[in-house]
Order: sequence, then C-alpha cells, then structure tokens
Amino acid sequence: MPNKRGVLAIGNFDSNVGYAWRLMESLWCSLAKVTASPDREMHVCFPSISTVPECLIEHGYQAHTLDFTDRSLPAIIKQLRFIRRHGIQLMYFTDAHTASFRYLVFRLAGVKKIIVHDHTPGVRTRPRWLKRWYKTVLNRMPLLSCTACFAVSPYVAERLHVVNCVPQKKIYCITNGIRVGAPLPPRTENHTLTIVTVARANYYKGIDFAIKVMHHLVHTAGISHLHYVLYGDGPNLDEFKALADQYKVMDYITFAGAVSDVPDRLLSCDIAFHPSKGEAMSLAILEYMRAGLPVVASDNPSVSSALVHDEFALLYPEGSVDQAARAIQRLVNDVDTRTRLGMEARRQLETEFSDTRMANRFVAALRSVAMG
Repeated sequence: MPNKRGVLAIGNFDSNVGYAWRLMESLWCSLAKVTASPDREMHVCFPSISTVPECLIEHGYQAHTLDFTDRSLPAIIKQLRFIRRHGIQLMYFTDAHTASFRYLVFRLAGVKKIIVHDHTPGVRTRPRWLKRWYKTVLNRMPLLSCTACFAVSPYVAERLHVVNCVPQKKIYCITNGIRVGAPLPPRTENHTLTIVTVARANYYKGIDFAIKVMHHLVHTAGISHLHYVLYGDGPNLDEFKALADQYKVMDYITFAGAVSDVPDRLLSCDIAFHPSKGEAMSLAILEYMRAGLPVVASDNPSVSSALVHDEFALLYPEGSVDQAARAIQRLVNDVDTRTRLGMEARRQLETEFSDTRMANRFVAALRSVAMG
C-alpha cells in the first residue's frame, strides 16, 4: 500500500481542451491548496494528454492518462488499480453521475469522499412516480451516491435536488466566476452598433435563431445601422453562413471564428445577444458583463439564472424571434437604457461573479466536505 494519501481530480477531455476547462483547472488548484499536507499527493487524470497546464504542475499535480468516463469492465479494472496504487481517498469528478455502482467499487478500493461538480447545461424533466422513488433511494445510499454535489448556479443546484433527487444537505452552490480585470475604458458611441455573441457555432447555441432575429431587425423593423458578430468556431459554421445568405443578412453579419482576444474585442461592442437553448452557468454571459454590455437572452431558466430582467439584462420568451428583436431594438433606440444596464452588469460581475467570490465559495464548500 502507498505511504501517502491521494487526491484525484478527473478531467473528461484532453488536457488542453476548452475555455471551461481553464476554469476547472483553477478549481483543481484550489483543491490542492485546501487538501495540502505532507502525506498528501495530488493526481489528475485525463483521457489524453497533449499539454499539462502549468498551474497544475505548480500545485504539485502528477498527470496521468486514464479515462474515467469509460465504464466498461476492463476500464473499471484499470481505474481500481490506479486508485489502489496511489492510495486515492478523495475523488473530484466533473459532470459525472450523482450515484453509481462504480462508486461502491471505488469505495471498496479505499476512496472515502466523492465530489461531483455539475456544469451540464439545459433544462431537465422532473422524474415521476417509480423513477422518482428509485432516484431518491439511490441518491441517499451512502456507498452508491456521491458525498457531495457542487452546482455552478442556483438553477443547477435546484435541478440536482428536483431532477436528480439529491438531498439538499449534499448540494453546494458555487456560482461560476471570472477575473474582473481592469476598469472599463470610456465607451465611444458609434453610428453602427455591434451586437455580439460568443459561442460555439452549433444549433444548440441558437446561432440560427440569431440570424432570424437579425433578419427581423433589418428587413421588418428597418434598422440598418447595426452589425452582428459571432466569435466562435464550430461544426455548423458553413450552414449558418448559408442561412445568413438565405435570409439576406450576410452583409450585416461577421462570422469571425475562434479568436484569442475575446475580452478585448468585447470592449468595442454595444449589445450582447446570447440565444443559447441551454446552459449551466454561461462563462460567455459573464464575459459580456465584465465588458459592461447589456445582455439579451431568453427566459429559459438554465440560460438566465445569473440575469435579472431590466436590471442588467433584457429577457425574452424562449423561441420568440419577434420578442428577441424587440428587446434588441429597445437597446438600439435607447442609449440611456443601454448604458444603465451595461454599467449594472459590470457592477454585478465585480460583486457577485468574480473569480475571487467563486474561489471563496469553493474553498468553503470543499472544507465542509473534505474535512467533515
């Protein structure tokens, strides 16, 4: 048996994938700080490793290639061997099941605490009758259920309780946060207003809906002094270009693809439009708020959980092209409302959704679970 106790953070993708995983890495570094002791070793597993992030190396993580998303019998045997070899006592999953028969096997191999951090997007259907009873029982069985669930938003915390049937006492809400950065520079007013979306170019992110809204604004409302920019690449980008051409708005849209300097580019935009069909706690929305942009989004509760209508955002009924266009048109026509909502969005980011606030919530929850 190993002389040291192990802590294991588990990545679901390659070690160098995605903006959201940079956020997870920061939390893993906080995990290392909270659980640090002379007899403790930190481990992180990825399905594949291209580049090990510097922050993980700095915090003493040993990186391994092992896929914990694989639930086949040969994979589970490899996972158990890893757990026993490194004396793993605490496992930190991202977007994993809240209860699983694998957790029983892991605990028999020596694991004491299992934490699941839920970042998964979207609205789910509440279980009924027998399914609800089964999930309730399963998530209350100490050996089969996780020790604690961390939720990235109040909506996800509620979803864990009413859909997954996790007991309230196991749920900790750790709202996502990002670095506040420097104070905003003075905003210059341009004749042509820029509407921006930061998202993957796919249908789930609602880019086709945004194109239809642009068609309504330009060809129905007759507003020509605006331009829509999408920052993000994705599998449906060419289809969206064809759709923009079909709706005769290609001259009003820029498909910029993936860019590395989104925060700087947002400073020259005027209105943020987030037409996504589902989120957990959108980092893009927090980016908009940091840039002092008023946010237009649907009233889908998984999308709008961080937003307050007419305080620092405008919400429209999900799926309504007409109402989404009206919300944007209001901001186009009313500079005072645009300025007021943008300033309040920035203030909310500074006070409620900073990386410091997120880290403090995370550390408090982790101490409660890991040291309890």
